[in-house]
Amino acid sequence: MRRLAATSIVAALAASLLSACGGNGAAPGETAPQPTNALSAGPTGPNTPAPKPLPSEVTVNASLPFRNIEAYAPLLLAEYFGEFKKENIKINIQLVQTNNLVVVMQKGDIDFAPAAPSAGLFNAIEGGADIKGIGGGVSWSPANHQGYYVRKSLLKADGSFSACDLKGKKVSTGSATGLGSPAVVELAAYLKTCNLTVKDVTIVPLGGADLLAGLDSGAVDAGNLSDPVWTTAEKAGHKLIIPFNASITSYWMGKIRTEKPDVAAAILRALVRTSRTYLQGDYRSNPEVKQGLIKSMEATEAQLTGPSSLIFDPDFKFPVSNIVPIQTAWAQIGGIVNFDKPLPDSKLFDDRPRQVALAA
Repeated sequence: MRRLAATSIVAALAASLLSACGGNGAAPGETAPQPTNALSAGPTGPNTPAPKPLPSEVTVNASLPFRNIEAYAPLLLAEYFGEFKKENIKINIQLVQTNNLVVVMQKGDIDFAPAAPSAGLFNAIEGGADIKGIGGGVSWSPANHQGYYVRKSLLKADGSFSACDLKGKKVSTGSATGLGSPAVVELAAYLKTCNLTVKDVTIVPLGGADLLAGLDSGAVDAGNLSDPVWTTAEKAGHKLIIPFNASITSYWMGKIRTEKPDVAAAILRALVRTSRTYLQGDYRSNPEVKQGLIKSMEATEAQLTGPSSLIFDPDFKFPVSNIVPIQTAWAQIGGIVNFDKPLPDSKLFDDRPRQVALAA
Protein backbone atom coordinates (compact mmCIF):
# COMPACT_ATOMS: atom_id res chain seq x y z
CA MET A 1 0.00 0.00 0.00
CA ARG A 2 1.62 3.20 -1.14
CA ARG A 3 0.90 6.85 -1.79
CA LEU A 4 2.02 9.54 -4.23
CA ALA A 5 3.47 12.73 -2.76
CA ALA A 6 1.91 16.02 -3.82
CA THR A 7 5.02 17.33 -5.54
CA SER A 8 5.32 19.39 -8.69
CA ILE A 9 7.00 16.56 -10.56
CA VAL A 10 4.13 14.19 -9.81
CA ALA A 11 1.64 16.82 -10.93
CA ALA A 12 3.57 17.27 -14.15
CA LEU A 13 3.71 13.52 -14.71
CA ALA A 14 -0.02 13.26 -14.18
CA ALA A 15 -0.67 16.08 -16.63
CA SER A 16 1.51 14.50 -19.30
CA LEU A 17 -0.15 11.12 -18.82
CA LEU A 18 -3.63 12.56 -18.97
CA SER A 19 -2.70 14.34 -22.18
CA ALA A 20 -1.31 11.14 -23.65
CA CYS A 21 -4.38 9.13 -22.71
CA GLY A 22 -7.17 11.49 -23.63
CA GLY A 23 -7.77 12.60 -20.03
CA ASN A 24 -8.86 9.33 -18.45
CA GLY A 25 -6.03 6.88 -19.02
CA ALA A 26 -7.74 5.30 -22.02
CA ALA A 27 -6.19 5.09 -25.43
CA PRO A 28 -7.56 7.56 -28.02
CA GLY A 29 -11.01 6.47 -29.15
CA GLU A 30 -11.35 4.00 -26.28
CA THR A 31 -13.77 4.39 -23.39
CA ALA A 32 -12.19 3.43 -20.09
CA PRO A 33 -14.40 1.42 -17.70
CA GLN A 34 -14.28 3.83 -14.74
CA PRO A 35 -15.30 2.47 -11.33
CA THR A 36 -18.87 3.46 -10.66
CA ASN A 37 -21.74 2.52 -8.39
CA ALA A 38 -24.28 2.71 -11.20
CA LEU A 39 -25.44 -0.87 -10.61
CA SER A 40 -25.59 -0.55 -6.83
CA ALA A 41 -29.19 -0.29 -5.65
CA GLY A 42 -28.86 -1.97 -2.26
CA PRO A 43 -28.03 -0.74 1.25
CA THR A 44 -24.62 0.82 1.84
CA GLY A 45 -24.15 0.61 5.61
CA PRO A 46 -22.58 -1.98 7.93
CA ASN A 47 -23.10 -5.66 7.08
CA THR A 48 -23.78 -4.84 3.42
CA PRO A 49 -23.83 -6.23 0.83
CA ALA A 50 -25.56 -9.20 2.39
CA PRO A 51 -23.86 -12.59 1.95
CA LYS A 52 -24.97 -14.77 -0.95
CA PRO A 53 -23.34 -18.09 -0.06
CA LEU A 54 -21.96 -20.13 -2.93
CA PRO A 55 -23.74 -23.48 -3.49
CA SER A 56 -20.75 -25.40 -2.14
CA GLU A 57 -17.58 -24.42 -0.30
CA VAL A 58 -14.81 -23.05 -2.53
CA THR A 59 -11.17 -22.71 -1.50
CA VAL A 60 -9.69 -19.37 -2.57
CA ASN A 61 -5.99 -18.57 -2.38
CA ALA A 62 -4.94 -15.02 -1.53
CA SER A 63 -1.54 -13.56 -0.77
CA LEU A 64 0.12 -10.66 1.01
CA PRO A 65 3.69 -9.36 0.74
CA PHE A 66 3.62 -8.68 4.51
CA ARG A 67 0.95 -9.22 7.17
CA ASN A 68 1.84 -6.13 9.20
CA ILE A 69 0.50 -3.53 6.75
CA GLU A 70 -2.70 -1.88 7.98
CA ALA A 71 -3.93 -1.02 4.48
CA TYR A 72 -4.45 -4.75 3.92
CA ALA A 73 -6.97 -4.85 6.79
CA PRO A 74 -9.99 -5.62 4.55
CA LEU A 75 -8.48 -8.98 3.58
CA LEU A 76 -7.10 -9.77 7.03
CA LEU A 77 -10.26 -8.83 8.92
CA ALA A 78 -12.50 -10.57 6.39
CA GLU A 79 -10.66 -13.74 7.36
CA TYR A 80 -10.59 -12.93 11.09
CA PHE A 81 -14.28 -12.06 11.41
CA GLY A 82 -15.48 -14.88 9.15
CA GLU A 83 -16.82 -12.74 6.31
CA PHE A 84 -15.41 -15.15 3.71
CA LYS A 85 -17.06 -18.06 5.52
CA LYS A 86 -20.42 -16.30 5.15
CA GLU A 87 -19.91 -16.55 1.37
CA ASN A 88 -18.98 -20.26 1.67
CA ILE A 89 -15.36 -19.43 0.87
CA LYS A 90 -12.45 -21.13 2.60
CA ILE A 91 -9.73 -18.50 2.41
CA ASN A 92 -6.06 -19.46 2.35
CA ILE A 93 -3.72 -16.48 2.82
CA GLN A 94 -0.07 -16.96 1.91
CA LEU A 95 2.94 -14.64 2.02
CA VAL A 96 4.17 -13.91 -1.50
CA GLN A 97 6.46 -11.03 -2.39
CA THR A 98 5.11 -8.72 -5.07
CA ASN A 99 7.95 -9.54 -7.46
CA ASN A 100 6.80 -13.21 -7.43
CA LEU A 101 3.06 -12.48 -7.54
CA VAL A 102 2.72 -12.39 -11.32
CA VAL A 103 4.07 -15.91 -11.77
CA VAL A 104 1.93 -17.55 -9.08
CA MET A 105 -1.20 -15.64 -10.09
CA GLN A 106 -0.75 -16.57 -13.75
CA LYS A 107 -0.38 -20.23 -12.73
CA GLY A 108 -3.61 -19.96 -10.76
CA ASP A 109 -1.89 -20.69 -7.43
CA ILE A 110 -3.02 -17.27 -6.13
CA ASP A 111 -6.49 -16.00 -7.04
CA PHE A 112 -6.27 -12.43 -5.73
CA ALA A 113 -4.01 -10.21 -3.68
CA PRO A 114 -3.54 -6.66 -2.46
CA ALA A 115 -0.28 -5.25 -3.80
CA ALA A 116 1.29 -2.04 -4.92
CA PRO A 117 1.13 -1.85 -8.74
CA SER A 118 4.73 -2.85 -9.46
CA ALA A 119 6.51 -2.41 -12.77
CA GLY A 120 6.76 -6.18 -13.10
CA LEU A 121 2.99 -6.45 -12.79
CA PHE A 122 2.42 -3.75 -15.40
CA ASN A 123 4.94 -5.37 -17.75
CA ALA A 124 3.20 -8.72 -17.37
CA ILE A 125 -0.21 -7.18 -18.11
CA GLU A 126 1.22 -5.47 -21.18
CA GLY A 127 2.58 -8.85 -22.24
CA GLY A 128 -0.86 -10.47 -21.99
CA ALA A 129 -1.07 -11.69 -18.39
CA ASP A 130 -4.69 -12.20 -17.33
CA ILE A 131 -4.44 -10.04 -14.19
CA LYS A 132 -6.46 -6.92 -13.46
CA GLY A 133 -7.10 -4.54 -10.61
CA ILE A 134 -10.51 -5.15 -9.00
CA GLY A 135 -10.69 -2.82 -6.00
CA GLY A 136 -8.91 -0.97 -3.22
CA GLY A 137 -9.75 2.40 -1.83
CA VAL A 138 -7.72 3.80 1.07
CA SER A 139 -6.82 7.39 1.90
CA TRP A 140 -5.08 9.01 4.85
CA SER A 141 -5.84 11.49 7.61
CA PRO A 142 -3.34 14.26 8.52
CA ALA A 143 -2.26 12.09 11.46
CA ASN A 144 -0.69 9.59 9.07
CA HIS A 145 3.08 9.91 8.58
CA GLN A 146 3.82 7.18 6.07
CA GLY A 147 6.68 7.67 3.65
CA TYR A 148 10.46 7.51 3.43
CA TYR A 149 12.34 7.63 6.73
CA VAL A 150 16.06 8.21 7.13
CA ARG A 151 17.86 6.63 10.07
CA LYS A 152 18.49 9.01 12.94
CA SER A 153 22.28 8.55 12.97
CA LEU A 154 22.47 10.29 9.57
CA LEU A 155 20.77 13.48 10.75
CA LYS A 156 22.83 16.62 11.17
CA ALA A 157 23.30 18.14 14.62
CA ASP A 158 20.27 20.38 14.07
CA GLY A 159 18.15 17.39 13.00
CA SER A 160 18.13 18.35 9.31
CA PHE A 161 18.67 16.15 6.26
CA SER A 162 18.66 16.90 2.53
CA ALA A 163 18.38 14.95 -0.68
CA CYS A 164 22.08 15.54 -1.32
CA ASP A 165 22.86 13.53 1.81
CA LEU A 166 21.35 10.40 0.22
CA LYS A 167 24.06 10.10 -2.44
CA GLY A 168 25.71 6.70 -2.18
CA LYS A 169 23.34 5.57 0.56
CA LYS A 170 21.33 2.34 0.81
CA VAL A 171 17.63 3.02 0.22
CA SER A 172 14.55 0.78 0.12
CA THR A 173 11.39 1.63 -1.82
CA GLY A 174 9.54 -0.50 0.72
CA SER A 175 9.26 -3.83 -1.09
CA ALA A 176 11.15 -6.58 -2.86
CA THR A 177 10.34 -4.98 -6.23
CA GLY A 178 13.01 -2.31 -5.77
CA LEU A 179 12.91 0.19 -8.64
CA GLY A 180 9.73 -1.52 -9.81
CA SER A 181 7.84 -0.17 -6.81
CA PRO A 182 5.52 2.80 -7.45
CA ALA A 183 7.21 4.50 -4.50
CA VAL A 184 10.24 5.06 -6.76
CA VAL A 185 8.29 8.06 -8.12
CA GLU A 186 8.61 9.77 -4.74
CA LEU A 187 12.26 8.88 -4.39
CA ALA A 188 13.13 10.12 -7.88
CA ALA A 189 11.34 13.43 -7.26
CA TYR A 190 13.17 13.93 -3.96
CA LEU A 191 16.59 13.12 -5.43
CA LYS A 192 15.97 15.45 -8.37
CA THR A 193 15.92 18.42 -5.96
CA CYS A 194 19.68 17.85 -5.60
CA ASN A 195 20.27 16.92 -9.26
CA LEU A 196 20.56 13.25 -8.31
CA THR A 197 18.81 10.20 -9.77
CA VAL A 198 17.96 6.76 -8.46
CA LYS A 199 21.28 5.61 -9.94
CA ASP A 200 23.02 7.66 -7.25
CA VAL A 201 21.71 5.41 -4.46
CA THR A 202 21.86 1.67 -3.82
CA ILE A 203 18.39 0.11 -3.83
CA VAL A 204 17.86 -2.66 -1.28
CA PRO A 205 14.77 -4.97 -1.34
CA LEU A 206 13.29 -4.70 2.16
CA GLY A 207 9.87 -3.77 3.49
CA GLY A 208 7.68 -3.76 6.59
CA ALA A 209 9.23 -4.85 9.87
CA ASP A 210 12.38 -6.06 8.08
CA LEU A 211 12.98 -2.56 6.75
CA LEU A 212 12.42 -1.06 10.19
CA ALA A 213 14.96 -3.48 11.65
CA GLY A 214 17.39 -2.44 8.90
CA LEU A 215 17.00 1.22 9.83
CA ASP A 216 17.53 0.41 13.49
CA SER A 217 20.68 -1.61 12.82
CA GLY A 218 22.13 0.69 10.18
CA ALA A 219 21.90 -1.93 7.44
CA VAL A 220 19.64 0.48 5.53
CA ASP A 221 20.01 4.25 5.43
CA ALA A 222 16.50 5.21 4.34
CA GLY A 223 13.31 3.46 3.36
CA ASN A 224 9.61 3.65 2.66
CA LEU A 225 7.45 2.61 5.64
CA SER A 226 3.69 1.96 5.75
CA ASP A 227 1.12 1.72 8.56
CA PRO A 228 1.61 0.82 11.33
CA VAL A 229 5.39 0.31 11.11
CA TRP A 230 6.17 3.99 10.59
CA THR A 231 4.85 4.75 14.09
CA THR A 232 7.67 2.73 15.64
CA ALA A 233 10.24 4.38 13.37
CA GLU A 234 8.99 7.82 14.36
CA LYS A 235 9.16 6.99 18.08
CA ALA A 236 12.70 5.66 17.59
CA GLY A 237 13.82 9.03 16.23
CA HIS A 238 14.14 8.20 12.55
CA LYS A 239 13.12 11.19 10.40
CA LEU A 240 10.37 11.36 7.78
CA ILE A 241 11.90 12.95 4.67
CA ILE A 242 9.35 12.13 1.95
CA PRO A 243 5.70 12.11 3.10
CA PHE A 244 3.00 10.45 0.99
CA ASN A 245 -0.50 11.79 0.35
CA ALA A 246 -2.52 9.79 -2.22
CA SER A 247 -3.39 6.11 -2.00
CA ILE A 248 -2.60 3.57 -4.66
CA THR A 249 -3.62 0.61 -2.53
CA SER A 250 -5.06 -1.90 -4.96
CA TYR A 251 -6.32 -5.47 -5.14
CA TRP A 252 -5.47 -7.62 -8.16
CA MET A 253 -7.20 -10.73 -9.42
CA GLY A 254 -6.26 -13.43 -11.90
CA LYS A 255 -8.29 -15.68 -14.18
CA ILE A 256 -10.84 -16.52 -11.46
CA ARG A 257 -12.55 -13.27 -12.60
CA THR A 258 -13.66 -14.85 -15.85
CA GLU A 259 -13.51 -18.57 -15.05
CA LYS A 260 -15.53 -18.32 -11.81
CA PRO A 261 -17.29 -14.93 -11.84
CA ASP A 262 -19.67 -15.98 -9.05
CA VAL A 263 -16.68 -16.68 -6.78
CA ALA A 264 -15.04 -13.40 -7.80
CA ALA A 265 -18.19 -11.50 -6.84
CA ALA A 266 -18.37 -13.38 -3.52
CA ILE A 267 -14.78 -12.35 -2.74
CA LEU A 268 -15.67 -8.71 -3.40
CA ARG A 269 -18.81 -8.94 -1.25
CA ALA A 270 -16.71 -10.13 1.68
CA LEU A 271 -14.12 -7.38 1.20
CA VAL A 272 -16.68 -4.59 0.78
CA ARG A 273 -18.73 -5.82 3.74
CA THR A 274 -15.60 -5.94 5.91
CA SER A 275 -14.66 -2.39 4.95
CA ARG A 276 -18.15 -1.10 5.70
CA THR A 277 -18.66 -3.04 8.93
CA TYR A 278 -15.28 -2.86 10.68
CA LEU A 279 -13.17 -0.17 9.03
CA GLN A 280 -15.15 3.05 8.99
CA GLY A 281 -14.43 6.11 11.15
CA ASP A 282 -12.10 5.67 14.12
CA TYR A 283 -12.20 1.89 13.85
CA ARG A 284 -9.25 1.48 16.22
CA SER A 285 -11.42 2.76 19.06
CA ASN A 286 -13.57 -0.37 18.72
CA PRO A 287 -11.88 -2.90 21.08
CA GLU A 288 -13.05 -5.88 19.01
CA VAL A 289 -11.71 -4.42 15.77
CA LYS A 290 -8.43 -3.33 17.37
CA GLN A 291 -7.89 -6.80 18.78
CA GLY A 292 -8.67 -8.28 15.37
CA LEU A 293 -6.07 -6.02 13.78
CA ILE A 294 -3.43 -6.86 16.37
CA LYS A 295 -3.94 -10.60 15.94
CA SER A 296 -4.39 -10.73 12.16
CA MET A 297 -1.55 -8.28 11.43
CA GLU A 298 0.74 -9.74 14.10
CA ALA A 299 1.16 -6.15 15.30
CA THR A 300 1.80 -4.75 18.74
CA GLU A 301 -0.64 -2.88 20.96
CA ALA A 302 1.60 0.19 20.74
CA GLN A 303 1.57 0.20 16.93
CA LEU A 304 -2.23 0.34 16.86
CA THR A 305 -2.69 2.82 19.71
CA GLY A 306 -3.99 6.24 18.74
CA PRO A 307 -6.58 7.58 16.30
CA SER A 308 -7.10 5.74 13.03
CA SER A 309 -5.11 7.37 10.26
CA LEU A 310 -6.46 5.28 7.40
CA ILE A 311 -9.76 6.00 5.66
CA PHE A 312 -11.21 2.98 3.84
CA ASP A 313 -13.53 3.59 0.90
CA PRO A 314 -16.82 1.85 1.80
CA ASP A 315 -17.37 1.06 -1.89
CA PHE A 316 -13.86 -0.40 -2.36
CA LYS A 317 -13.19 1.45 -5.61
CA PHE A 318 -9.97 0.86 -7.52
CA PRO A 319 -7.80 4.03 -7.28
CA VAL A 320 -7.52 4.64 -11.02
CA SER A 321 -6.68 8.35 -10.93
CA ASN A 322 -3.90 7.97 -8.35
CA ILE A 323 -2.18 5.32 -10.43
CA VAL A 324 -2.11 7.61 -13.47
CA PRO A 325 1.37 9.19 -12.95
CA ILE A 326 3.28 6.02 -12.16
CA GLN A 327 3.70 4.58 -15.64
CA THR A 328 5.04 7.83 -17.04
CA ALA A 329 7.49 8.13 -14.12
CA TRP A 330 8.85 4.65 -14.77
CA ALA A 331 9.17 5.37 -18.49
CA GLN A 332 11.05 8.61 -17.80
CA ILE A 333 13.46 6.92 -15.38
CA GLY A 334 14.12 4.28 -18.03
CA GLY A 335 14.91 0.58 -17.91
CA ILE A 336 11.93 -0.26 -15.68
CA VAL A 337 8.92 -0.88 -17.92
CA ASN A 338 8.66 -2.51 -21.35
CA PHE A 339 6.46 0.20 -22.83
CA ASP A 340 6.83 3.89 -23.56
CA LYS A 341 3.15 4.86 -23.55
CA PRO A 342 0.81 4.39 -20.57
CA LEU A 343 -1.44 1.35 -20.71
CA PRO A 344 -5.17 2.12 -21.08
CA ASP A 345 -7.31 1.73 -17.98
CA SER A 346 -9.31 -1.04 -19.65
CA LYS A 347 -6.14 -3.13 -19.77
CA LEU A 348 -5.31 -2.52 -16.10
CA PHE A 349 -8.56 -3.07 -14.22
CA ASP A 350 -11.89 -4.85 -14.31
CA ASP A 351 -14.75 -3.36 -12.27
CA ARG A 352 -17.28 -6.10 -13.03
CA PRO A 353 -16.75 -8.27 -9.90
CA ARG A 354 -17.20 -5.23 -7.63
CA GLN A 355 -20.27 -4.10 -9.54
CA VAL A 356 -21.88 -7.53 -9.23
CA ALA A 357 -21.06 -7.56 -5.53
CA LEU A 358 -22.68 -4.16 -5.01
CA ALA A 359 -25.76 -4.88 -7.08
CA ALA A 360 -28.99 -5.53 -5.21
